[in-house]
Amino acid sequence: MSHLLEVNNLEVSFFTDLGEVKAVKNASFQVERGEVYGIVGESGSGKSVATKTILRLGPSNIRVKAGEILFEEDTDLLKLPMKQLREIRGNRISMVFQDSLSALNPVYPVGKKMVELLRRHEKLSKQEARERVLTLFHDVGIVDPERCFHSYPHELSGGMRQRIMIAMAICCDPDLMIADEPTTALDVTIQAQILHLLRDIQREKGMSVILITHDLGVVAQMCSRVAVMCGGYVVEEGSVGDIFHHPCHPYTRALIASMPRAGAGKLEQFLERSYIDNRDREVCPFYGRCKYAAEACENRLPMMQTVSGNHKVFCHLGEEARHEWESD
Repeated sequence: MSHLLEVNNLEVSFFTDLGEVKAVKNASFQVERGEVYGIVGESGSGKSVATKTILRLGPSNIRVKAGEILFEEDTDLLKLPMKQLREIRGNRISMVFQDSLSALNPVYPVGKKMVELLRRHEKLSKQEARERVLTLFHDVGIVDPERCFHSYPHELSGGMRQRIMIAMAICCDPDLMIADEPTTALDVTIQAQILHLLRDIQREKGMSVILITHDLGVVAQMCSRVAVMCGGYVVEEGSVGDIFHHPCHPYTRALIASMPRAGAGKLEQFLERSYIDNRDREVCPFYGRCKYAAEACENRLPMMQTVSGNHKVFCHLGEEARHEWESD
């Protein structure tokens, strides 16, 4: 497999009246063709900002300070003229947003907007585009495509709107889909249906998917490789097996420990001993909450270390940290 997408040393900041807010710091990751790549982290870790930057989406006060985003090895998306980038948006790289009600235009029926989207990217008549939309609605599990075609976003349930977002994302057969917490605010049954739908579509079309989530259960179910983000940094990257069975960063360990389970006991105590440190310093973003923090952690940033194969960790202790907590 060759890299479909390669993000190198990405730095993104918001500039506000109160100063600069560094949202993504020196983040790097690669997405292979045909894989589901997970990005996991708590709220505010930078995962959504990093992935929206791929398509240069965001408010006017956002700035990319450094880095490159290579699509198909030689196209730097950060340097493309906007006209060329618009040809890639939706056509080669699509996105399923977290809040479907905000993402869909409230003043147009959903079918009409999808027809416009298809005709913008492909040479189709209105009738051909309409028939394609109805087929897509059927493919994503909408029971009455005709009624849905004429419905406004507010007339549909959250699960239906999310299915429409997925239909929009796949309508031009993209090479890469970015799914930004696609099951947020849905009940458990609908969440399972949406994840099952995403997995089936990914396998059928062979496209790559970046799945952004804070739910480790979703990661275990859907992804082959995972990047763990904390405070704007990628602090660990590896296969699902590496992350769940051999976590090497204390933050990854804390995320796993936070998963509800019967008889958690000692895992709960690990989190109870944590504390929050909001100092804006160039140190490990988990330093203020890490019980394994050493003097080196307080004075300088760690380097990304290779543990084994493609398993990497952004920690001074590296694999030693895992041995320490296993012996606790």
